[in-house]
Amino acid sequence: MYTQKEYKFATSVNLKESCNDLFKGNHIFNIGLLVGCIVYLMMFGYNGLVLGLNVFSFTFFAYRFVLTIIGMRGDKDSSNQVDYNEDLPKYCVLLPMRNEPIPVVEALIQNMIKLNYPTDKLDIVMLVDIDDDYLEDIKALPKPSHFRIMSSEATFPFTKPKVCNLGLITTDAEFVTVYDAEDAPDPDQLLKVLYKFEDESVSCVQCRLHYNNEKPNYLAKFFNLEYLTWFSLTIVGLSKTQGEGAIIPLGGTSQHLRVKELIELGGWDAVNVTEDCDLGVRLSRLGKTTVISDSYTNEIAVTELKHFIPQRTRWQMGFMVTYINHCKDIKNLFKELGAYKFMHFIMSIFGNFINPLITPLLFFIFVRSYFFGYSGETYLETLPMITLIGNYLLIVIAHLIASIRFQKGKFWYMSILQPLYYLIQVVTVYRAVYKLITAPYKWEKTAHVAEEK
Repeated sequence: MYTQKEYKFATSVNLKESCNDLFKGNHIFNIGLLVGCIVYLMMFGYNGLVLGLNVFSFTFFAYRFVLTIIGMRGDKDSSNQVDYNEDLPKYCVLLPMRNEPIPVVEALIQNMIKLNYPTDKLDIVMLVDIDDDYLEDIKALPKPSHFRIMSSEATFPFTKPKVCNLGLITTDAEFVTVYDAEDAPDPDQLLKVLYKFEDESVSCVQCRLHYNNEKPNYLAKFFNLEYLTWFSLTIVGLSKTQGEGAIIPLGGTSQHLRVKELIELGGWDAVNVTEDCDLGVRLSRLGKTTVISDSYTNEIAVTELKHFIPQRTRWQMGFMVTYINHCKDIKNLFKELGAYKFMHFIMSIFGNFINPLITPLLFFIFVRSYFFGYSGETYLETLPMITLIGNYLLIVIAHLIASIRFQKGKFWYMSILQPLYYLIQVVTVYRAVYKLITAPYKWEKTAHVAEEK
């Protein structure tokens, strides 16, 4: 099991940057931002609203598009960099799971067995709460000797980062990674990542996540293109444009870190529902470098809106929580990031949820201008149309590039419809605002199922 000291660490009670007291503290930056927007509207009225929202939205998508283009120059992990030998460091693999059906767990065990790494150098930790519906069944499953089960107390916070912190603080491994219940990582992934860690300045390696359902429906295809673009191009562009200490919102799985360094950082924030995004910001604030590996981890996308909406709500709310929490110390945030990386923080964290929030207003402005005319400045009459067409093209072209470059055009036609998928996410961001107000620390679990082959 674990000691009270280890459990105290796991719940992040000593983590300085924890978002546990999210609405307490100094919010002067965001209050000032809100007041500034109100003053702006009072001064410029509807004309100012049209100009401000359209310019911000187009700038956001143009920013993401530029990152995507820059990401095309990403590094490749050559096969001759994979070195299997007896002197490899010990690696901890954390497998957080909550009420996962036994077929899902069985598939996960098989995927972990496929890892090309000496079993005596692996510490594979299955993190299953003591009140889990399948705990006893999981214990009864046949597992290799390098697997162990660790159970957390059924107390607040009921989150993935809390149980991951327990695994982190109780391992004697040198490196650690996290895989979700439906993950199927590249068998050579640990070896490829170690090559990246030969550079002592590297603190984190983020591998590429890829949704690859055997029988994908339209929602799964949308997911496929979104993740292909984000992890294979966009965050590579973030890394390229910023260099050392880049601020990169990490993925919740296949992030690889040094155990000792992560413990010194305080682990993951146990009450942040996107602990991965938060950790990416904290690493950057400390000047630590995150790099991207070419190694893929295949995942299974949710195929029903009833699962997609809660999952994306949690992600959107987590971006909000991370942004609000780090902006409570805006002076030090700006000092630690510098003006250039602070701009990336605003665009990649703040912009990620603000842009879908303003989308309904943009449509209202477009409909009014196009169908009912506009008596203001001529350029403001045409600006909504330019923004709509421009944003559409930027979204479509970025996803089309990803499809052609990495999947030989598979699902290319979904690129044309990708803006419709974005509109579904608008629903989730408004739901996230409601959840932020009512239950900012509640983890809405994503339901996983084993795919039929």
